[in-house]
Amino acid sequence: MPRATRPIDIEQVPYRPSAERALDLEVFSMSDLRRRVPRAHLERHHRYDFHLLVHVRRGMCRAVVDFSHIECGAGSLLTIRPGQVHRFGPGSRWDANLLLFRPELLQASQDVERLQMPELVDALPGHLRLDRSTGRFLADTLARLEEACALEARQPLLNWLLQSELATLVTRLHIFHAAQQPSAGTSSDAPERFRLFKRLLDAKVHQWHHVSRYAQAMGCSEKTLTRICSGVAGVGAKAFIATRLALEAKRLLVHTEMPISAIAHRLGFDEATNFTKFFRGIEGCTPGDFRRQFDVSA
Repeated sequence: MPRATRPIDIEQVPYRPSAERALDLEVFSMSDLRRRVPRAHLERHHRYDFHLLVHVRRGMCRAVVDFSHIECGAGSLLTIRPGQVHRFGPGSRWDANLLLFRPELLQASQDVERLQMPELVDALPGHLRLDRSTGRFLADTLARLEEACALEARQPLLNWLLQSELATLVTRLHIFHAAQQPSAGTSSDAPERFRLFKRLLDAKVHQWHHVSRYAQAMGCSEKTLTRICSGVAGVGAKAFIATRLALEAKRLLVHTEMPISAIAHRLGFDEATNFTKFFRGIEGCTPGDFRRQFDVSA
């Protein structure tokens, strides 16, 4: 009889500001964090309820974010969003500045061509290699934010200052990232419509598996949605949906003890066999084989 696998434990990490300040943002260094917590803690799997930006200053930061292994050299930026499963790899010969902030700090930010700050943050890649100018701007902004956190001021006013600095930083990073992307000849509103597609996908991925459902909700044709997705993400809408659905499956397989049949039902598949066929087509192995790869009891 095959031995049951045990899921990898994930520590849920809420945002805990210092009691006397209760600000929505915090800046500190990786070396400071190493002094606060044991090394083993840093290498555990975590899921945060806040945004985490890691600006690597020296050495090589190795991390795993939702099953993707990322290597961030000095001068690059690692972006981790609420809900993603993350752990730092082994090694302490690197340092970085860490920026933590609650999603709520973005909510009242100003419009930029109909874009809100949460959408600009979502548009940033998980790993961004910065040029010298942008890296210097990021380092200077983090220094200003850290200094602002120590100011003696009323909390609403101080949070507004932090929000203003954060909005400027996110906008600058977004402009830099957008400039790195090749022109795909899509319409001027394609990025905004793609973000709408991503929001719908996050909300409905367990229920809607077909491009037609998202196109109908967005009031456009399947062909238009596929063109938008291809222009912004580099893959068609069908492939984008399948990749997102597979990520949800992998999270459930590795981080829960749910039976595969229950996972199939949770993800909107009528039959477990259909789920297995889908998963094998994306990952090249069965759900059971994938789960056994991460068996921590082995």
